[in-house]
Amino acid sequence: MLKAVSITGLSILLVICSAGIIHAQDEESFVRESVITRRDAIVLSALFPGLGQMTSGQKVRGVSFFLAEAASLVLFVNAHENYSTKKTTYDKDLNEFNMIAIIDRGSYDTIDPAIPGALESFNDLKRQNNKLDDLHSTRNIALIVAAGVYAYNLVDAIFFAPSSTESRSAGHNSGRIEVNSTLVDRAPGIMLTKRF
Repeated sequence: MLKAVSITGLSILLVICSAGIIHAQDEESFVRESVITRRDAIVLSALFPGLGQMTSGQKVRGVSFFLAEAASLVLFVNAHENYSTKKTTYDKDLNEFNMIAIIDRGSYDTIDPAIPGALESFNDLKRQNNKLDDLHSTRNIALIVAAGVYAYNLVDAIFFAPSSTESRSAGHNSGRIEVNSTLVDRAPGIMLTKRF
């Protein structure tokens, strides 16, 4: 669990850091106003869902795509890790069961009731197999959802994105804190500015 949380946290940090540069200095000294074209939005959306929408001014839609993709990928990674761990345990237990409880040269026809724990071990293997099936289904569903979000994100960026927007006009001003989408040396970014 700790490994999955660490991987998830590092993945989100990597995406946030690669999205752009955030400086706490005077913004005019390092940020130039630039026009976000439809092509730029499509390229950003192809890199990770929601980035193109966020930089073209559709913040709610962009954040929704971003969070949906991130959540489905986190669910996929978590289910995959659990599946791999439980599969290893299942294979080990199955080998032990095959060595101890089966009669007739490896046939599953008869379980010797004289061997203590043979029936319990067999039932435990059935439960483990059911859990593996559930994790496999969860993993596949999460991957399908991630692919669907990615595809819909691209369709949205291609057909529904504005033709071009000023990166400065895509900001949200709530008084003392300002959030702007921006490009810094052709790299997309989100700039947070706090005014005192």
